[in-house]
Amino acid sequence: MDELEEEEEENLSEESFEEHTPEMLVSELEGIVAADKVVNTKTKVGYIRIVFGKKMTQLKQEAIDAFVQAGGILEEYKPEPIDIENQFNRAFSQYKKLSRNLRDHQEVIMIDNLKKKNELLEEIRELVNSDETLKDTYDKFNEIQTRWKAVGMVPKTEIQNLWNNYHFLVEKFFDKVKINKELRDLDLKKNLESKIALCEKVEELLLEGSITKSFKLLQEYHNEWKVIGPVPSSNNDEIWERFKTASDKINDRRKNHYDELQGKLEENYVAKQALCVKAEEMLAEPLDKTKDWTKRNEEFDELMKVWKSLGPAPRKVNDEIWTQFKGYINQFYEQKKAHFSKIKSEQQENYHLKLDLVKQAQALKDNTDWNSATKALLNLQQEWKKVGAVSRKHSDEIWKQFRTANDHFFEAKAKHFKGQVESEEVNLTNKLALIEEIKTAAYSNDKKANLELIKQFQRRWSEIGNVPKKDMDKLYKSYRSVVDEQLNKLDITSLDFRNPGYKERVDDLKRNEDTSDLGKERTSIQKSMDKLKEDVRLWENNMGFFRNSKNAEVLKLEFEKKISVAKADILVLREKLRMLDK
Repeated sequence: MDELEEEEEENLSEESFEEHTPEMLVSELEGIVAADKVVNTKTKVGYIRIVFGKKMTQLKQEAIDAFVQAGGILEEYKPEPIDIENQFNRAFSQYKKLSRNLRDHQEVIMIDNLKKKNELLEEIRELVNSDETLKDTYDKFNEIQTRWKAVGMVPKTEIQNLWNNYHFLVEKFFDKVKINKELRDLDLKKNLESKIALCEKVEELLLEGSITKSFKLLQEYHNEWKVIGPVPSSNNDEIWERFKTASDKINDRRKNHYDELQGKLEENYVAKQALCVKAEEMLAEPLDKTKDWTKRNEEFDELMKVWKSLGPAPRKVNDEIWTQFKGYINQFYEQKKAHFSKIKSEQQENYHLKLDLVKQAQALKDNTDWNSATKALLNLQQEWKKVGAVSRKHSDEIWKQFRTANDHFFEAKAKHFKGQVESEEVNLTNKLALIEEIKTAAYSNDKKANLELIKQFQRRWSEIGNVPKKDMDKLYKSYRSVVDEQLNKLDITSLDFRNPGYKERVDDLKRNEDTSDLGKERTSIQKSMDKLKEDVRLWENNMGFFRNSKNAEVLKLEFEKKISVAKADILVLREKLRMLDK
């Protein structure tokens, strides 16, 4: 690494270009190329290229992610060319061309410098073998040293060899010419002053703010130190220790600086490992509800923000840790896509199920068979509750259709029964009169004739029709009380009333020596009675479900009629059992 590359290495880093957009990075590179000056730009261009490559990788990955999240198949993805990438490649190709030209030019110069220094070595060698006077020889020697210092860099492979030859010939020169002590001391003193000045310059570097600049100048001062000749032996160790101590401090400061940078990279690596662990833990937590998936998406977005806020990790693990973290992110989005695809499929199926329920409700909305239609619509409502959710796009619309069909039917039903209110008052008067007639009717001693008369009263009662609900229970109790009173007086049982021929059938069964038929009859009656009792319990429980319903009164009335009939049937069955047990 040359000196200016080291200066750029401190003043610039990948972080220097992290906030640049791809367009800004291309502009930076094109500016370098346009100036046609690529000297000492290697580090800067290197960082530009690294950051640009990462941003292109990110853009391409985002394009792939967007394609997959939109429903595309990864294997079918075909990347589109990116104009800014092509623009960058053109500029970078031009930069490489300029760099090659520069290196070729510098190589020519260094080879020429090598030739010049070898020629100067030959001149020193000639001086060593020369018979000229001491004064002339020494002056020529100083002039050759000046020219030696003026020659620029040579190929690195030749530096050490040149220095060895130069040092050897210089020593040979001093041995050959046998410089007198006074001249020698003067030269040693002069060299001491030069080295003291170099020590002061090195010590000043400790105050230099730029680590790279101070290190670069230190290398220059070390080269100058090598060129300067020996100093008095009494000062040799002291001056070298002073120069070395200052140099070591600068080298230590540089080392600490890069150790600190490395430490920060390690801290970033540890933090990114923690983010990977968190992402993995989040992936392992099962999610069911949509709101949980939304929250988890926000949590992964937050993880990505934290990741971006961190600097790079050490170069050897930076790409590896990013690949690991990105893998967890991609895995989450794949799971999320699968989850919502499943929900979408279920919602579509639910939509078709509810659409079928809507069609059934619409088919029933104009039905005037109030009992069966009501039962069917209530069953449809229960089915509707069992079906899961549909998409928001259809939810309100399909519910409105279903609700409209139900409301249409129950409003029509309520209107129908409301029209009966006026006639119910007349029916109340007629039924009250009929109750009085049952009380005062002239009954004979003929049980069969009396039974027929009671049945006629019952038929007339049923034909009269409904009465106001508020009077229904009281009126019916009065009616039942009067009928039961007359039946008791006339010795007519409920069984006689409901099934007048049953007594003869029981007598036939009892006269038969085989009692199995009698047992079968008893079992059948008991099963029928248990079934009716269970129906009554169920209907009584169901009545509680209609308290807050819009058509609660109508529905309750229907169930009360059912319960009343069932209880009457239970009484008849009990009478049959008693008749069997006599």
